[in-house]
Amino acid sequence: MKAVVYDKYGPPEVLHFEDVERPAPKDDEVLIKIHATTVNRSDCHTREANRSNGRVVMVLSRLVSGVRAPRQRILGSELAGVVEQAGSAVSEFKVGDRVFGLTGFGFGAYAEYRCMRESARIAHIPESMTFEQAAPMCDGALNALWCMRLADLEKRRKVLIYGASGAIGSAAVQLARHFKTDVTAVCGTKNLELMKSIGAGRAARTSPPTGSGTSPLPCGRRGSATRRSSSSCLPFTRRETSCS
Repeated sequence: MKAVVYDKYGPPEVLHFEDVERPAPKDDEVLIKIHATTVNRSDCHTREANRSNGRVVMVLSRLVSGVRAPRQRILGSELAGVVEQAGSAVSEFKVGDRVFGLTGFGFGAYAEYRCMRESARIAHIPESMTFEQAAPMCDGALNALWCMRLADLEKRRKVLIYGASGAIGSAAVQLARHFKTDVTAVCGTKNLELMKSIGAGRAARTSPPTGSGTSPLPCGRRGSATRRSSSSCLPFTRRETSCS
């Protein structure tokens, strides 16, 4: 099968196509023919051995991924595709099912095929979604769900999401609204309307326009801040969740 591989750490140019052996599913695995994948932060940081994050982090990254060269040559952690083959012990999925999932730091999605265990982070794609829509949902949505659980939304009915226009933040806004929570989203100016369109009751910019005369206003825990003019602070009173 065709795959995008890399044999040394570095910029995107280290990636190249190569013919590699097609995996065979074990009894508890499905073989997925991949139709869509993504390039996310995990792929980029791993590809460069986290060099942009400093020497200490780079050394730790190499200890995990391979000191001299990457152990896993195929990156890609999000995927969407069709079940090509199912192991004898698999009961939830069958050949022809449209599925999407997250391989995490096991990677391997930059290829035509990838095996995943039935018990892994894999699910059926809703009928209304395309492969291209399903694949990017996995990483951001799962991380956002973890954040929302920490926020304990059953007890707290208001939430402020900082960094709301990223993959995790935008998923968090939609999840919070699904749980019938009053959402304040903080993001860049160009994405304010987008935040409102996906469920935020209020949207605040992370930095003021030049010459606006606004000033930073700390709004509680962990140094999170919004911005204000002469008007009062946004009506946030409960819990802040940073999703940047």
